[in-house]
Amino acid sequence: MSGSSDEQTYSYARLSTLTFGDGQTDLKLSTSGGRTTTGPTAHPIFFDGFLGHPEQAAASLLAVARVARTRFYVPPGMVAAILRAADPVVTSNGDRLRFESFSACCGVYARYDALPGSLEGTVLDAGTTNVDFNAPLRDALARISGLEPLHLQVGEDVVVRTLDVEVTEKKVPLPERWLKGFAEVQLSSASVTPVFEVAASEAR
Repeated sequence: MSGSSDEQTYSYARLSTLTFGDGQTDLKLSTSGGRTTTGPTAHPIFFDGFLGHPEQAAASLLAVARVARTRFYVPPGMVAAILRAADPVVTSNGDRLRFESFSACCGVYARYDALPGSLEGTVLDAGTTNVDFNAPLRDALARISGLEPLHLQVGEDVVVRTLDVEVTEKKVPLPERWLKGFAEVQLSSASVTPVFEVAASEAR
């Protein structure tokens, strides 16, 4: 497998945020350079509504983001280096939202599906993009508890850019094996069947 990589730039119109107030938790995930049903889009908008089981959903999102920032395997003789932060990928299939990521070593894959029964809102488009998971957002997600409603917005409707709009950009190496990995995961998961199911409390 080739170890080559290309430089990829994530461009976010603004940072992803999570705010608390008025008996509701508001989660806004900024997107970067995705593909929709109408073609490539700088900041695609996929969903605006409520996410069921907010505490479990927050824990799942954190787990997917954590995998993207973790190296589980270090090749022998490799010089330690600071890993650049990578962000999860979100896919809108029209009836569900799928968050997924690979670890920095590409040895671990994580996926969280928000299924139709847990989404109450408007699916605005279908496609795939990266979402910004910054440190303040991860800290805020870790504080979610109870049954307080969790409002989720995936995307920013940025039509005009001015000097007042702050764009957050991160350049990360995109190994060829990541692209191959996503293709291989789809093939492998097509033949996977559930072995058992657990309740939310048991899953935690």
